[in-house]
Amino acid sequence: MYSGLMSIMFEPEYKECPVCGDRLVKNYNTNEKTITTLNGKLVCWERVLKCRNKGCKGNSMSFHSAEYKGLALPSMNFGIDVVAHEGGLRFSEHKTIEEVLEDLQEHGIHTNKATVSKHSDKYLALISGYQKEQIKEIRQGLAKQGGYVLQIDGTVSVRTKTLYIFRDNISDTILYSALAGNDTDEVKPLVQYISDNFGKPLAVVSDMQKSIIESVAEVFPGVPHQYCQYHFLKNVGNAILSEKHRQLGTLIRDKEVKKEIEKIQREVEIEKKITK
Repeated sequence: MYSGLMSIMFEPEYKECPVCGDRLVKNYNTNEKTITTLNGKLVCWERVLKCRNKGCKGNSMSFHSAEYKGLALPSMNFGIDVVAHEGGLRFSEHKTIEEVLEDLQEHGIHTNKATVSKHSDKYLALISGYQKEQIKEIRQGLAKQGGYVLQIDGTVSVRTKTLYIFRDNISDTILYSALAGNDTDEVKPLVQYISDNFGKPLAVVSDMQKSIIESVAEVFPGVPHQYCQYHFLKNVGNAILSEKHRQLGTLIRDKEVKKEIEKIQREVEIEKKITK
């Protein structure tokens, strides 16, 4: 859960190479990116790692943070939670674009009709499983890079269902996506689909959702499975502080504190550019 504006650097959840077990070291840092979520704006960047063993194929791979990759779709500055929220309003509650815009404003998000329309297309593409048409090309790409690290994001709720996104953590390629419940009997077929179409991953990264843990253990026995502590802490924070956060957000908007915060943030960004 984010409150106001935060600045965070993300690193991969695993510190050892899933190929050879040697230590991962810095490969490069990404540029800063501002992502708008339902809980505020997040200024973030990522430290990408590689295997220090030059004789390992992991030395030529780039290992990414599942937390960072799970925040937003590639080339988007709006969080997946925003896209899923808009999709639920548009297609589950049949809200007009104007009504969606009004709802977003209550979350402190100010955008336009064109952006909401674009997000609706992204949402429909995700839940339609459009990746099925690209399975052959994706498989070839994964084989060329020497394997894949499966990242499972199942933390975005769309009314009574969860939007599960399966991606390769190394290349950031989305492998599959689907709306499903949170029980193991609904999640396991999704994981099995990944196994049937893309084979066994080098490792798996996910949150600590019980159904995901059980499904991965059954479908990929023996594959290293790293839990994303960020999602665990976020869920705990939401359970404890969500109401306080909502009240604070309302107070900030009513008192126009948000404008002052954004002004300070712009001044800080200018100062950082000057001092670089």
